[in-house]
Amino acid sequence: MAAQPTRWYLAHLLLFLGLVLFVPGLLTLAGLAAARRPRMGYAARVLVVIGLGGLSAVFVGEMVAGRFGAVSAAATEVFLGTLFSGPIAGPMLLAALAFVPGAAMFAVPLVAESGPLRWPAAVLLAGTLLILAEILSSQVLLSQIGNLLVWGGSAAFAWLLVRGELGPPAGI
Repeated sequence: MAAQPTRWYLAHLLLFLGLVLFVPGLLTLAGLAAARRPRMGYAARVLVVIGLGGLSAVFVGEMVAGRFGAVSAAATEVFLGTLFSGPIAGPMLLAALAFVPGAAMFAVPLVAESGPLRWPAAVLLAGTLLILAEILSSQVLLSQIGNLLVWGGSAAFAWLLVRGELGPPAGI
């Protein structure tokens, strides 16, 4: 990050904007899951929304770190030390991690049922799990692959929705 602070900032800005644009689709997918398993769909909505809040906080924090990096390496160190201290990182990361079980809870009913939703849901879930694996292991390649899978699964859902193959989502 110290060598390329602007690149770091832009990468996290794109992640943040992508996450914001992802919200309507996630809620639609949770509605589709709720049509199949109402309790699971409701739980998926709650967990995904909590996770979106936590992920947004992480991405914005990383954006600020990129801006500090453009000014001073010492300021970046202080900021990151504060951001990833227990009192701040604990609640922020717990909220962010709620996204993973939420994504699983909306994907499982869609994967379990045969039809056009099975493969996009499986790809989206695999991408989410690869991103989690990157968070736990710090192997950036995992999140790069995971982000591509999430994008691909999302694009497939959007294509099916535009073509009218999804049917009306429940509860939206």
